[in-house]
This record gives sequence, structure tokens and C-alpha cells, in this order.
Amino acid sequence: MSRGGSGPGRTTLTDREVPGYLKSLDVGYETAFHAEVVALPPGGVLLSTTLFYPTGGGQPCDQGELVTPEGERIRVTEVEHRSGAIVHRVSPGLQGKLARGMSVEGRIDWTRRYRHMRAHTAQHLLSAIVFRRHGIPTERARLGGTGGSLDLVRPLPTGPSLKETLDEANREFFTRPVPVSLAFVTPEDFAREPGRSSAARLPQGLSELRLVVIQGIDRTPCGGTHVRDTSEVGRVEEEPALPLPGGGQRLRFKLGPPGRDPSVPTPPG
Repeated sequence: MSRGGSGPGRTTLTDREVPGYLKSLDVGYETAFHAEVVALPPGGVLLSTTLFYPTGGGQPCDQGELVTPEGERIRVTEVEHRSGAIVHRVSPGLQGKLARGMSVEGRIDWTRRYRHMRAHTAQHLLSAIVFRRHGIPTERARLGGTGGSLDLVRPLPTGPSLKETLDEANREFFTRPVPVSLAFVTPEDFAREPGRSSAARLPQGLSELRLVVIQGIDRTPCGGTHVRDTSEVGRVEEEPALPLPGGGQRLRFKLGPPGRDPSVPTPPG
């Protein structure tokens, strides 16, 4: 999915335009960081750096908390990308416990973050398998709850179902560690790559695209968080497909238990 919105005409961000954790997949596994409060817009907080992922590209934001030097815990309920800045929305009435120049510790809700990472990689892979099997690209995708959905530009042919795609994914990818990595290319070079599983229109004016690469099957522009290899996703199960206005089809899936526990720092407290 492209970062910056839920539909195809929005910006695909590169690592130079988003917080530092998008520079590598490994940094997405970090769950705590230190930063300084630089501004306090109404109901929100701007930090000197952040590991919180903002809502965008169909992926929900991270949640968590900011901890003050006095040990006050301030819940981060929403994270937004606004005019080039990441705004952390906090619980009502708690913004007053923060001040410009204050050092805080950010702590990410790892259960939520990791669920989104698994679902996002699952969606990329399912879109790639549908495209490889049937030549049908995904127009947009959304994550939420315990799974996600992919909107195809047209329905699957009569007979084939999402279950066949899930069976292939579970058999060939989610039971073995196929590497997931990042690549950075120019829009011109990407336009020359054959076969794209995403029908999202790329924006004009970018000098570089951030691609999420699932080895041997998919290269898609995306600014979201992902797992390091496909075995972390675990089994994926089918939910009923839905018809879409205009003749498309929404395929839905839900996550089973994680394939394995990742090695991540344990937040203090």
C-alpha cells in the first residue's frame, strides 16, 4: 500500500519524508525511544523524533504512551501526518502535563504494531498471488481489527476463490521464512519493472520510491511497517468476499496466531 491515504492518488513516501524507523524493517521492531517535545498544538504533541506510525495508506496508526521525567504516563490515542509533521493525539486533559523542551520516553503498543505488521505483509503477498494467478491488480487495501482487505479492480473469475489464494500463501509462504526487505528506486526505473500487483497511481514529483520486496514474488511501493520474513505472519484465514460498486471485488482475510515470536526489546514498566 502507498503511504499517505487510503486511496490510489495519494503520496508514496520515501524514508527521507517520514520518521526514521521507515529506513529499515528492523527499526519497526523497536518499541521505545526518547525524544523532546517541540510543540503542543491543540490536543496533540510534536516530538523531535518518533517511532509512532501515523495513519496512512490503509494502515491504522500506532498507539502507546509518552512517559514524562516524573513518571506520568500520557496515552497516545492517534497519530496523524499533518503538513509534514507527525502529530501525536493524547488523552483529553493530559496535554497539560507536557511542556516544550521536556524529554519524554515514547512506548509503542507492540501487540497492535505487530498485528499491523503481520497483516500488511499478508496483504502484499495475497495481492501478489492474485495478480500472478489471475492478472488482477489490487486498487486499494485496508488493515484493521485482526485482518484486512484488498479491493480488486475486477472480481476473480468464476470458480476461483480467495481460499485457493490463501491455501497457496499458507503452504508456500507463511510456513517458511521468505525474506521481506526494502529497496529504493526512481519512479522511472519502477515504471520499467514488469507486472505490478498494485493499481495505485504513483504521484508526480518524487525522486525516489520505497519498495517493500517479498523475495521472488512482489515489489510494491509502500511506506508501512512489515515483518522481516513471511513466516512471522502465521496462517491466514478467509472471510466472505464482497462486491464493490463499479464491478470490483473486496477480498477479506483474518490473521491466525503469529508464526513465531519476534525478538524485540521489552518496554520498561
